[in-house]
Amino acid sequence: MLVIAHRGFSSQYTENTIIAFQQALKLEVDAIELDIHQVEHEFLVFHDPYVNTLTNGEGRIFDMPLDQARQLRVKDKEPIPTLGEVAALIGNRVILNIEVKSLQSVQEFVVYVKHLIATHQCRVVISSFDHPLLMAIKASFSDFTEADLLSEEAYPVEFAALIAHAPFDHAKYASSLGVLIAGTDWNTVNADFVDDAHRRGKKVWCYTVNHQETLLELLDIGVDGIFTDRPDWAMQLITQRASVGSQ
Repeated sequence: MLVIAHRGFSSQYTENTIIAFQQALKLEVDAIELDIHQVEHEFLVFHDPYVNTLTNGEGRIFDMPLDQARQLRVKDKEPIPTLGEVAALIGNRVILNIEVKSLQSVQEFVVYVKHLIATHQCRVVISSFDHPLLMAIKASFSDFTEADLLSEEAYPVEFAALIAHAPFDHAKYASSLGVLIAGTDWNTVNADFVDDAHRRGKKVWCYTVNHQETLLELLDIGVDGIFTDRPDWAMQLITQRASVGSQ
């Protein structure tokens, strides 16, 4: 099971900050998840549409001039990082899961991520709850993926379609969208969903897993990856379960 640090090591450090990502890397997690909004021609790593709760500013981040957004401080300390800054930090050490919250230009985003892959050899998964937007991104990626990325040095881009409900047809939506990863809420997933996904050749990633009974249940039904605010705890528990199972 992959351990995906949800917004970095967010149980101990402020979410989506450079220090949260640095500390997650120290744990040797499998992947780091973050959220992005497009602000002018830049992509800022921030979850909420409104900056009021976490920063010294007010308003919607995607409505701000970039200069204003870059002057904000998260909990009066750190600036909101750019996607490029985080990609430079992560490189190809772990999977970089970019959850797209808002975009003004799909093409600008694709060109930006293409540059990150070429420059930092990032292993990228792009996810979203907005399936039409995800499909537009996937379609825009297809041209350069085949032309530029399918080489020995490059990494392909994968896609994860996120949902927050229990579909009638289980993981059929992932097949219909042509994505590798069916991302879903731990509270709605079950063994039938996981089995159906695996029969379709899909992986199941569940969010946001912070309690022991939930993690053990997801291990038992074969979930492939979990998003967690507590990656240190999750890695330890998974290791303990594996050692017990091997005895």
